[in-house]
Amino acid sequence: MNISNDSYAMLLICSDLALKNIGDGVKAFTVSQWSKLAQRLVENKLMPGALFDVASENIKKTLNLSEDEIARVERLLSRSGQFGIELSALNDKGIFTLTRFDKEYPESFKNKLKKHAPPVLYYAGNLSLFNNKGISIVGSRDIDQTALKFTEQLSRRCTNDGLNIISGGARGVDSIAENIANKSDGTTVIVVADSMEKKIRNKETREAIMKKQSLILSPFRPDMPFQAYAAMERNKYVYSLSDFVVVISSDYNKGGTWAGATENIRNNWVPMFIRKADEIPQGNINLLKEENVNAITEQIFSEDKVNIYDWFISQSISSNDNLKPQQLSLFDL
Repeated sequence: MNISNDSYAMLLICSDLALKNIGDGVKAFTVSQWSKLAQRLVENKLMPGALFDVASENIKKTLNLSEDEIARVERLLSRSGQFGIELSALNDKGIFTLTRFDKEYPESFKNKLKKHAPPVLYYAGNLSLFNNKGISIVGSRDIDQTALKFTEQLSRRCTNDGLNIISGGARGVDSIAENIANKSDGTTVIVVADSMEKKIRNKETREAIMKKQSLILSPFRPDMPFQAYAAMERNKYVYSLSDFVVVISSDYNKGGTWAGATENIRNNWVPMFIRKADEIPQGNINLLKEENVNAITEQIFSEDKVNIYDWFISQSISSNDNLKPQQLSLFDL
């Protein structure tokens, strides 16, 4: 993919590739820092590429940047040579980049996360999968046999009806759903929080990518080791890429599944269904008490003549305004 001048400016400012080559502890812009800078650009009808001329009196005055801000942007932009080398090395491994400015960037991030959408994404696989309808199937790493069977049946049903399986790629429910989709020649969109390079070396993952049936993406650098904050932050990306989310099993008041589900309730990103059965974890019980939360039971598997996506629509009691088309600004702020 060709990278425009505007996208390249965003990459240099927001990606942490090749940072060690500029020293002095200079860090890439965070999501919130970039959003504030982008807001200034939007207000002054400037494109990101204008930042290559950040030291000019015109740009400094127009954007009202401090000397420290100017110096930081200049240092980040100055690593273009080494950055290009590292980016090319990633491309050779099958890993590419998207920025908020690129037309291929997922609209659901812009609509739902708005200024909190990550400026830069790394990806490997089929970008056209962003256009498919998708269901996130999430849950704890350790689940009982009933939850395991439910996950397998639901994943197979969604796959057979042509829906993306969307997950965070973690052990447990996430991996079970992904594996069912891969074995059934279904499509998957996996948001990873760490070790993207390792993920795409997995045999099943590589085969799915080669068949254009999988898309692996991450807002974190592809060689990043596990970090707890990144695993938690991944939740909102998984949810935001989905049309509906199904929580299979959740602990109460702890763990990534609980954190993601409660964050979704607060932000109303996407309609959410909680597995209901005779024996379910305490987290499920408490989530089912929340307003605008839907229950899903094994009865769904007896309604095999109904398209699963249509079923989710018919059963959803959550009025999610984020699903409606919106007018977006240049950086979807």
